[in-house]
Amino acid sequence: MTGVNTPRELRLAIPTGHRCFADHFPGAPLVPGALLLKWVIALLAEAGYPRINYLKQVKFLAPVQPGDELRICITAGTVAQALGVTLYKGETLVLKGQFECVYD
Repeated sequence: MTGVNTPRELRLAIPTGHRCFADHFPGAPLVPGALLLKWVIALLAEAGYPRINYLKQVKFLAPVQPGDELRICITAGTVAQALGVTLYKGETLVLKGQFECVYD
């Protein structure tokens, strides 16, 4: 893992054929917020970040659609266990949050 105070960027490609799009919403599919968070947390784990204990704050600011490419920016929070997470689609901020981690 990168040092705690080192900002880092990850990429997340939203699949086009995920089964959630049939119901959310037919004809105008959007990624459900809970699924987006699941993918982000899994990507953080794959990148070597500590396990997420809980989501302190999350704001969804713009829709995410099938085929979107997201840039995830991760920074250390003001508390040692905190991670600041922002997601961008191009220059559009789509999610901003604070996650609390468990450092084993």
